[in-house]
Amino acid sequence: MKRIFSLLLLASCVAAHGQGRHVDLYCHRTANKDVPENTMESLEMAILSGCDVIEVDVRRTMDGVLILNHDGFTERLTDGVGEVETSLYDDLVTREAGAWMGERWSGMHIVRFDQALTYARVHDVRLVLDVKVKGTGADILAAVDRASMRDRVRFGGEVDDIRNRLPKQAGPAESWVQPNATAQQIDSLHREGKRVIVNFSANAHEMDLTAMHAAVANGADGINVDYVRLGADAVGRPVEATVAALSRTASSGDTQHRIEAIALLPHFYGVPLQESFASWLLDADPRVSRAAAVALVNMRPRPTPHIFDKALRSKDAHAQASAAWGAGTLRGPSSMLIPLLHSSDPLVLEEALVALVRMPGSVPAEQLLPLLHHRDTAVCGAAALALAAHNPTTAQQVLPARLRLEVKETLARYDAWTKRGQPKLTETEIKTITDHYRSQMKMLQAIGMLDGAPSFTALEEQAFHPGADFTQTLSQVAGFRLWDRIGEHPYDAVRQLGSSDAGVADRAEWMLTLADDRVGPVVRSALQNANPAVRLRAIHILAFRGDSAALPQLKSMHEPDAVWAIEKIRQLHTGL
Repeated sequence: MKRIFSLLLLASCVAAHGQGRHVDLYCHRTANKDVPENTMESLEMAILSGCDVIEVDVRRTMDGVLILNHDGFTERLTDGVGEVETSLYDDLVTREAGAWMGERWSGMHIVRFDQALTYARVHDVRLVLDVKVKGTGADILAAVDRASMRDRVRFGGEVDDIRNRLPKQAGPAESWVQPNATAQQIDSLHREGKRVIVNFSANAHEMDLTAMHAAVANGADGINVDYVRLGADAVGRPVEATVAALSRTASSGDTQHRIEAIALLPHFYGVPLQESFASWLLDADPRVSRAAAVALVNMRPRPTPHIFDKALRSKDAHAQASAAWGAGTLRGPSSMLIPLLHSSDPLVLEEALVALVRMPGSVPAEQLLPLLHHRDTAVCGAAALALAAHNPTTAQQVLPARLRLEVKETLARYDAWTKRGQPKLTETEIKTITDHYRSQMKMLQAIGMLDGAPSFTALEEQAFHPGADFTQTLSQVAGFRLWDRIGEHPYDAVRQLGSSDAGVADRAEWMLTLADDRVGPVVRSALQNANPAVRLRAIHILAFRGDSAALPQLKSMHEPDAVWAIEKIRQLHTGL
């Protein structure tokens, strides 16, 4: 992205009005009139708009985390209630911090101060820190120093507790004046050695573009604004010129540069770019086409899924595949993609099938079942996902058997390779193994989406498959899939604690360690198992689970690890 940010810098330096000097653009409370204030997206918008100095508001949560927040309470800026200083960070970060300004901004979150510092340092902008609460300045200064930003920030607000720790800030003093300041007044302040910043924030002139241009013409060193696009225009670095430069880069030339430009453009919120992205979606270069689809999905406000209709009807397979992904991500109706299920192109089929998992509406099982046997293994796995999402009853009947067949074929390949003395695999062999592995992962994911005994049994079969062969990773993932389900029927997992295959026993142990409380009684009963290996693993499980109900049994045991387990359980339960 360095090339793109160099382009941004070049574009921002083009003086649209013939201006030869650099006038600093300050913005108040990030790009607060364009994007919800004090969010990462608003900080990014300020930077993309060419701001040199960005003001943010800093507060501290009840558990000592510094965050960006102006009000001190959360009712205006989030969907929650309460005050920042009496709330925990993990509570605040779960709240919706964008939708208050419109549904297009939903999904934004409160930002940690250290994240903002890092972002500002990476993008070489300065910050004005409005310290909102007394007694927090020292923590803020420490965070600034950890980020190596001391020379890139100025402090304001409640800074009495750190004033003595701050050396006099280098450089000429700043004098902030109102929009009616004349050229003579500005010149007089310059003769006093001061930099002059004209304030257009929170006053009657905040949208007065004429006055902003006049301030620049009168010799101001900077202007402070709420409306960053107006400010950018006034200082001679209009956002529109930057967007135009990026659009030219996106339209032709080096593919990597085109992709980077397309990826950046949707972050210029409020700029009409849908038509450009839709045209790039049809580009002959598949990487450019995919970048355009991603850009359309990332726009705010998001377009309707039907923005992809033209590409879905095109003759270009890559455009169809990218459009299928986009339509699925935007959760369009499944009817948009059903025609693609007749495609002869495996890429189109795979993307359409995976996208259908996210899309509402019905997809007939008879259109999906044949694709489970497609010549391309990627299509088979994707078809399994779509079948599980839209026809779970049918999927229960066919997917476990299909996975067993896939695994059987993979084990046959492994056995044949072993009989040959396990020579170095050829590129063709590696591709075959990898393709089937990827398809099997999709099938396993599809089975994990299903409720009921057949899917549970299929997961157990794979999780407890012994040996180190081509399906070993599949077994590990199947074990993970059982963490939240093994409580339904934990008996087989407990039996596997005594497996002669260490990998199987390990998977069973950790599965039971992280399962829900339903496994507790069955694991405790394993303390009486005749197999010492089962008893030892049961002790470990109960210790890491902090199972206080196991203490009476553990105290009566003579196993060496029982004492260790008792101590660990007590550590997890104060008062025992």
